[in-house]
Amino acid sequence: MADYFEIDFLDVEAKSSGDAICVRYELNGQTFIHVVDGGYQSTGEKVVNFINKYYGTPKRIDHVVATHNDGDHAGGLQRVLEDFEVGTLWMLRPWTYAAELLPRFKRYKSTSPFRELRLALFRSWPRHDHAF
Repeated sequence: MADYFEIDFLDVEAKSSGDAICVRYELNGQTFIHVVDGGYQSTGEKVVNFINKYYGTPKRIDHVVATHNDGDHAGGLQRVLEDFEVGTLWMLRPWTYAAELLPRFKRYKSTSPFRELRLALFRSWPRHDHAF
């Protein structure tokens, strides 16, 4: 098949929010797969099954993008990261500037939740190189 692209918006089974988007395209005979958000944690299996069924059971996802860390966008990505080798994970890294932003938020009193998030990501994504 000649160069092509397809974008699939998966149902995250919520009335008001959430995203799970799979993208597959071919350039010069090479196929690339991207996942943008994964919906809720319960949506992760659906994303993995969709990719395996319609994208030819790949072992690798070239890029995974977490637009932000709300559960209706990032929750399902855990399963994607566990089931596939991932070339690049694109995500917000709040721990890199948390101390600077802390005074702007009444809810947070320390940067420790962000350090804990960083450590949790290291533990849940052991098979991959990290740029955290």
